[in-house]
Amino acid sequence: MNVLDSSVVTAANRDNLLAKNIENMTTVEMGGDAIFDDSVKTDKGWKQDYTSADTPNGGWIFNNTTVNAGGDVDLKGAAFTNATVTVSNGNLTLDNNGPTPLTGTMITVSDGAVNVHSGAGNINLSNSNVSAKGDITLKADNGSISISGTNATVKANITSAQGNISAEAWNPSTGNVTGFSLNNARLNAEQGSININGSTPGTWSGVRFTDVDLKANGVTGSIKVYGESKGGQDTYDEMGSVYFSGVDTFGASNISVKGFNGRNGYNSAGMAFYNSSNVSFVGNTNLDASAFGLGLVFWNTVDLYFSGGDSSISAKTTGVGGSDAYFRTGAIAGSGLLGSTRLNLHLDKVNLNISADSSSSTFGKVPGFGLNNSGANNRVNGLVLLGSGDVEIAGKSADGNAVDARFIDNTGLNGQVSIKGKSESGTGVLLSSQTDKSTGYGINTKGELNASLINASVTGVSESGQGVIFNAGKGFADLGNNTIIGTSETGSGIQLTGNNITLTSGTLTGTATSGNGAGVVLTGGSNYTLDGASVTGTAAGGSGIAVNGTLTVNNGTALAGHATGIGNGVTVSGDLATDSGDGISITGTALSGDGIKVDGDTTLTNAVLDGRADSGNGVNIAGNLTADSATQVTGHAASGTGVSLGAVLTGASVEGSSDTGTGVHLSDNAVVTEAVLNGVSTAGDGVAVTGNVTLDDTSAAALNASSTDGTGLKLADDANVSIQTVTRVTQEKTDADGNPVPDADGNPETETVTTQAPVTTPVTLTGTSAHGTGIATEGNVSISGIVLNGSTTADTGTGVSLGGNLTIADDISGVTAGATGNGTALVVNNAGIHSDGYTDSGKDFVINASVSGNGTAIKTQGSSQLDEVVLNGEATGGGTAVELGGQVSGANITGTSDSGTAVRVSRIVGL
Repeated sequence: MNVLDSSVVTAANRDNLLAKNIENMTTVEMGGDAIFDDSVKTDKGWKQDYTSADTPNGGWIFNNTTVNAGGDVDLKGAAFTNATVTVSNGNLTLDNNGPTPLTGTMITVSDGAVNVHSGAGNINLSNSNVSAKGDITLKADNGSISISGTNATVKANITSAQGNISAEAWNPSTGNVTGFSLNNARLNAEQGSININGSTPGTWSGVRFTDVDLKANGVTGSIKVYGESKGGQDTYDEMGSVYFSGVDTFGASNISVKGFNGRNGYNSAGMAFYNSSNVSFVGNTNLDASAFGLGLVFWNTVDLYFSGGDSSISAKTTGVGGSDAYFRTGAIAGSGLLGSTRLNLHLDKVNLNISADSSSSTFGKVPGFGLNNSGANNRVNGLVLLGSGDVEIAGKSADGNAVDARFIDNTGLNGQVSIKGKSESGTGVLLSSQTDKSTGYGINTKGELNASLINASVTGVSESGQGVIFNAGKGFADLGNNTIIGTSETGSGIQLTGNNITLTSGTLTGTATSGNGAGVVLTGGSNYTLDGASVTGTAAGGSGIAVNGTLTVNNGTALAGHATGIGNGVTVSGDLATDSGDGISITGTALSGDGIKVDGDTTLTNAVLDGRADSGNGVNIAGNLTADSATQVTGHAASGTGVSLGAVLTGASVEGSSDTGTGVHLSDNAVVTEAVLNGVSTAGDGVAVTGNVTLDDTSAAALNASSTDGTGLKLADDANVSIQTVTRVTQEKTDADGNPVPDADGNPETETVTTQAPVTTPVTLTGTSAHGTGIATEGNVSISGIVLNGSTTADTGTGVSLGGNLTIADDISGVTAGATGNGTALVVNNAGIHSDGYTDSGKDFVINASVSGNGTAIKTQGSSQLDEVVLNGEATGGGTAVELGGQVSGANITGTSDSGTAVRVSRIVGL
């Protein structure tokens, strides 16, 4: 740094070349003369040194000067360059031992302080202005500090008028450096504080703002900033250790910005904003950062503002993690080269508190708030929020996610939002689209989800994975009156999944602690609505709500879930319509299993299912369903069943129940059609059937069944039942005049016409019992158009029983029975009975039975066979009409009585 010139100084040779001693610094020239004046003196100021003891680091640089003191100035190696310095009445001091040039200069002090120093290199101020009454101290001790100006409209200015502004730097380079810069500048300090620090070893930053204005006091002072660096993030660097860029303005009563970086891997930050930044803060604020793995960045589209109080934004990670997909990892991130990221935030009446963390990394999937990442391909990154107050977003993670985003909005703000996070390994809120590679969830591998949120509070958590994810399989979610919670150990705790989704009125809740996931997952596809929402969850061993394809369930939505070992508590699968008022409210619970499951196909419309269970079922159906006649299916059980069907159903209003066991069951491949079944039991059965089954005529004349202390219709293991008359035929559609209706391509349009057969009259079924039976038979069984009727009103029950085999399979089925008072009306017991289509329609087969006091109307037990049957019974008032005892074969037994007996032989009889 030497110069001299005009050509080699003179005004006869500038006080003997300023009494020599130089070895570096230098410049002199002074074509505008005066390097000091002290207007016509009587002592006053300037003291000098221009240093020596063999010249440590030289002196001078005055250039085109004046100074005009009036007290103190002090100097030592000195400097100025295009100058005008003026002091009047005390303090300036510059000190040196290496450069201090104050290019462009014009410092005025008027009554005290400024104190610049260097101690090896730099301090520059470029187009300068300083001013003071009190403090302004810049320092450097080995290098940098710059402060610039000319433009964003002219600027540089550093003012004080009664105290503080300070700036320290340090530098010793390891390439490219900075160590406090500022640029088109203005600091001010309106009666107190501002204090900036700097630092480096290289490569760029350690503080640098760009268009800036700082200011302070705002009752009573501060703005502190710190910096440090080891740079990084290329294109080509200054992407951290503080650095903002265009516009800026801070303010104060507090505000502290920090930084750090200390680069030790993953091309670290320690703050940045950059690329259409806009900044502003005004009061209380914090912002912090740190690094090794990133520690805040944003880059493309930023904004921020906050205003008169509260705020904060922290960040962190500091090592040990990996993966960056080209210099992005987490504890807040974003970045991108002119595609997506956006942050915006704004607020005015403030409270903001974003933190992030990424708990120090523990390998490759880093985020902690994230604004999506690693590398956010097909970007859309995130946030917006805007004007008035509240917002808390938190994050944390190991290994990955803990909030993530792909843009939310919170639709102009005005107050409250709180999105939290946490995670060990992954998710803890996510939002999505583009497949979440850490969990495999996602419907589409391209950028978007846009969300929009509103009246939020989303929570998250996870150990190992999930704890909220929305994921719209490309763009949108919307959501509405939120409060979505999450949790998981291990897996799920809410996922909401795909296509445009809208949830509207609040809460989902989640959970699943532990094993086999769920605790809400609803999947949808295409527009997917839910509207009155409320959904709950819980699980262990899976489900606690799961649902799946299509949805739109509107204003009554509720769903509840539960099951805490081994699974279910709602699982439905596919469709669930209603378009607007009321519509689903599925509940659930279970121990061990079910508490509603319908699984495969499904479609419900104005549903209400209920569930419950202990041990198992409480509704189950296991495929098909379809429903309406305003749905309703209920359930219940302790111990076991309470509905369970075997599949197809079609219309609904089924009821179930049990204590202990069954309450509807039908099974094998059931098929019921326009439905209403009922069930009930206290201690056992209340309908059960099993094997084949098919009903309708109108669901076997609205079957009921029942029991209190056992049975109430049961047919058993290979049952086979039947009845029908519904048929569906697809045929060409015709208009009112019988002409074919063509489709858009001119081909005949078709329609489905439903019909079915056999049944040419019977149905009946029935059941009931109080204190035992009301139809049974067990082992094999068939029957086709059915009668079976049952009944009894206690005195310890029965009303049909029969035993193994029965067949009949038609000319047109049968068995009736009865009893009232002292019980029975048919039991046959080891049975047989076949009467194959009333012996292929030479007819007979009869069985009637009845009684109406003092019991019986047929009973025989042990052995039986009865191939061509008849048995008749009856007895009114005085009881019996047949009783026999064991072994009956090809039968034809009659009875009749009023009052008492008509056949009774209670020993082995062969007929």
